[in-house]
Amino acid sequence: MVTESDGETTKLFPKAARLRNLTYSAPLFVGVTKIIIKKGQDCEVVAETRALPTVFTEKVPIMLRSSYCNLYQSSEKDLTELGECPYDQVGYFIINGSEKVLIAQEKMSTNLVYISKKKQPNKYAIMAEVLLIAEKQNRPVSRMFVRLLSHASAEGVRLLPLP
Repeated sequence: MVTESDGETTKLFPKAARLRNLTYSAPLFVGVTKIIIKKGQDCEVVAETRALPTVFTEKVPIMLRSSYCNLYQSSEKDLTELGECPYDQVGYFIINGSEKVLIAQEKMSTNLVYISKKKQPNKYAIMAEVLLIAEKQNRPVSRMFVRLLSHASAEGVRLLPLP
């Protein structure tokens, strides 16, 4: 829903959000129940429950074609009439008129040694990597690699044991 300048509230669709540089979102309301527990006479527990009116907390962006989207379960014909491509990959958000995608990323823990065995044929058989971060200092991350040569690439090379 979007409130126009004249005070009229209309249903917002993704195309309009893109064209008007709006965020395609929905209001989030929270229901609150207040429970007061008191000890009464003779040590009995008395609970008083009171439901408070729902409270608006914020506007939350809606993922296109999710169950909260106005396009949810729309037919190809309906999508075309609304100005949406029926073959759109969806699964993204519209923030200030721009399409935004969430990308899952794995972040390696710092100051730990990660050892990986390389697929052969490869110059190295095993590689160890450490992401180094000094605590309580504002310095960039340093990377340190230790690589063990595989037998095939070790001709003429001597490997010395480290103490």
